[in-house]
Amino acid sequence: MSFSRHVRADLAESWRRFWTQPNKAYRNFHIAFFLLGVHFLIPSFTYAFNPQGAIGQLKWLGELLGAGPYPYAEDGFAWRVLGAGYVFTLAFMCFLIESNVRRFYAVLIPLCVLKAYSSIGFLIAYLFAYSYTPFLGIFIWDGVNVLMFLYFAHTAYWSLEEWGEESVVPRLFFRK
Repeated sequence: MSFSRHVRADLAESWRRFWTQPNKAYRNFHIAFFLLGVHFLIPSFTYAFNPQGAIGQLKWLGELLGAGPYPYAEDGFAWRVLGAGYVFTLAFMCFLIESNVRRFYAVLIPLCVLKAYSSIGFLIAYLFAYSYTPFLGIFIWDGVNVLMFLYFAHTAYWSLEEWGEESVVPRLFFRK
């Protein structure tokens, strides 16, 4: 058998073991936190290297929702770097919790605080500064993210009590 067939067979076996593991809550947690981490990682690079593309998406969403033109210029390097760092930190925390939910469960607190603060900030901006419809949408989406963090991390953490660490795929990383 060739090397590529071995790799494909190993990947297929790993996927099968992951998908059919008895601890479904742990599997769902991994899928959700991986997708959330990627959902933050890609925008962090977009904010850093293509800020006009990120603002273009916000403007496009505003047009789609009938909100009118976005009235603010987003040209500052300081805020761009801070925003990229913030979103990269969210991605890092998602991947860290995903690597070992039991050991890094406490990271869930700053993750939720950061995202909830962002959510509330967009609601305040929508209500008191500028009623730009995408701000309301971001408030809702960020709030849903916080609920997803809490639900999936919590169910995975407690499912390890029921199923144990030996049955989970993939194994917990960074063990003590």
